[in-house]
Amino acid sequence: MPGSSLPSPPDPASDRPSPPAGRADRLAERAEVLRELVPPYLARRRALLLWLAAGLVATGWAAIWVGCRYVVMDDVVSVVVGAFFLAVAVGLVVPSTLAVASGVRDDLEARERLRAWAGSARDRDSLARWHSPGRALFWLLPSLVLCCFGVASTAVAAADGSARALGFALVAAGTGALGMAKAVGYYRLVSRELTPAPEEPEELEEPEELEEPEELDEPQEPEMPEEFEADPAGGRPDDMR
Repeated sequence: MPGSSLPSPPDPASDRPSPPAGRADRLAERAEVLRELVPPYLARRRALLLWLAAGLVATGWAAIWVGCRYVVMDDVVSVVVGAFFLAVAVGLVVPSTLAVASGVRDDLEARERLRAWAGSARDRDSLARWHSPGRALFWLLPSLVLCCFGVASTAVAAADGSARALGFALVAAGTGALGMAKAVGYYRLVSRELTPAPEEPEELEEPEELEEPEELDEPQEPEMPEEFEADPAGGRPDDMR
């Protein structure tokens, strides 16, 4: 499941409140994308490929242990046989490790997009379209057994001081942990879908700003009438005669 073939993450604008018609379209798109993402993410063949790669890594580790035992001998034939086992070990371990690393990288990218789409909304009605309990159990139960067996074997091998058994135990524990992480992460996503969405607080309208009162014009002082000039002859002005 290469990253280029995955559906793109949801638009951040889809997180905003939308009218009922827009919400219905968004939920339909979300259900369709989840139905496209989940089956490849939890495909049984991917679990089988993971276990096959882990088996090849364990076989390569056994070849390394055998080859080292032959190489330390003084016999030329033993050294040649040891070199052959070491070459076989490299041919098994390196490609298998790269395949597991590539699968983990693709799973991480798919998980992020799966969480993004699942977190964009919640809808119990659409859960049946993409919920895959059978695939999730196929990942969970064998991985749980493998992880527990690997942890117990690691404790026993560490106590005995056996490097070969310790390598097998670590491979088993790591493979089981990868499968459990995928299954548990998916179950958490489903449990989140079943819980009611938190109510969004209503946005309070900001009070309108009060308009500042207009400044009143200052009252103008009445103009004083001009004083009449007195006639030097003691009479009244011409206009008053």
